[in-house]
Amino acid sequence: MSTPGTIAGGLEAEIGREIIRLVPHWYEAECGPEEYSIPIGEHRARFFNHCRLTPHLQAFLAKVSARTREMPLRYFTEMPGLIDVLLESFAMEWLRLHSAATNWTKVIGYFDGIASRTYENTPVTLNLIIRPGSGIGDITQPYLQKFLDRLASSPFSYLAVDAELRLMDYGEVDWNVVRTSPSYKFHPEFLHPIYCVMEEQDLSAHLTSLGSLVLMNKAGLLAARRKGKWRVYDVRTFKNSLSYCLGNYHVGANLFEVLFDLSFRRQGALLVYDPEHRLGEHLLNRESILLDEWNGHEEVSPVQPPGQSLIRRSIEDIGIGRKAGSLKRKRRLIEMACVDGALVFDDHRILAVGAIIKSHPNVGNQLGARMTAARSAYLWGGRPITVSSDGDVTVIFTSRDGQRQCEATMHFL
Repeated sequence: MSTPGTIAGGLEAEIGREIIRLVPHWYEAECGPEEYSIPIGEHRARFFNHCRLTPHLQAFLAKVSARTREMPLRYFTEMPGLIDVLLESFAMEWLRLHSAATNWTKVIGYFDGIASRTYENTPVTLNLIIRPGSGIGDITQPYLQKFLDRLASSPFSYLAVDAELRLMDYGEVDWNVVRTSPSYKFHPEFLHPIYCVMEEQDLSAHLTSLGSLVLMNKAGLLAARRKGKWRVYDVRTFKNSLSYCLGNYHVGANLFEVLFDLSFRRQGALLVYDPEHRLGEHLLNRESILLDEWNGHEEVSPVQPPGQSLIRRSIEDIGIGRKAGSLKRKRRLIEMACVDGALVFDDHRILAVGAIIKSHPNVGNQLGARMTAARSAYLWGGRPITVSSDGDVTVIFTSRDGQRQCEATMHFL
């Protein structure tokens, strides 16, 4: 029989785990570069970050710890849904650190109302730009919604409002202002048109057709709520953390927006970075291989050549490990990642598409074929990233603290 102390300890650990997951590059492990903790009653939720916390993250951790140190846990045993309420309040604290003037309670409440509505059986979507200044009226008024629900729903239209959601402009993005970024982008591709018309002090909020809420500023993604779960982003730390997991700065930076696009498409994928070419002998379907050294220069049968051989020349210039702005074939990369099986690559080229990875003897029991393949790839020497059909992104990597190292997992989205 569980004692009250055991129940309380389990609840404190669960709350701590959920708070840690609120920041995608915080993770639990046996060891890591920089250790921190969150006090929850008698429990301390330990976690690691790949580097020292930025000023924003330090301030955020201080605000979280101040509230969790003496939190009345008895309410959480009676109402488990309070954990999500708590996480949303922390997400709004993060948003206030970036824009104290914005009425975030009103913004989130307005999007909650929109997310529950449809227009002719189609979910209502919205692009909102929040900018300095003063508008007229109040777009949250109920009598306006029947009219406003069909506005600012395309990738190229938006409502510009002030910090209290008073209307300043109903705008459209011209094609001539949508330009390819010369460096890494820290936002999903589908938001790029809106990003191109944002000014330095602007913020934006977006409701997608799948009910996701995404918030960003000119630095990149700020926060997102998907399937009712919040995540907050310090984008450069996030990008550096992905690079830490993969062991290559350019790979992490180039994959940042690719992973967001895959995630928001809700299409499952498995990407494996294999810079040392360790996976070749562990691929079961040899027709997936594009690297000659792996398939022994076998000639492809002219009768039924695999699709991979037909597109080989078209994708040979995709180099994920190259410098900023060099990933010119991102849309092709995203499509290939959605093919059943794994997309295997090194710094300079795609090595295999639709690869089936042999299960490692020590893989253990996983929660599905994709995660089993991902952990097998890790144990064979690869560096895997999985995207579930629900949009969750998971990275299995080696966490290090000097001479110590251990297997660890980050849940990025």
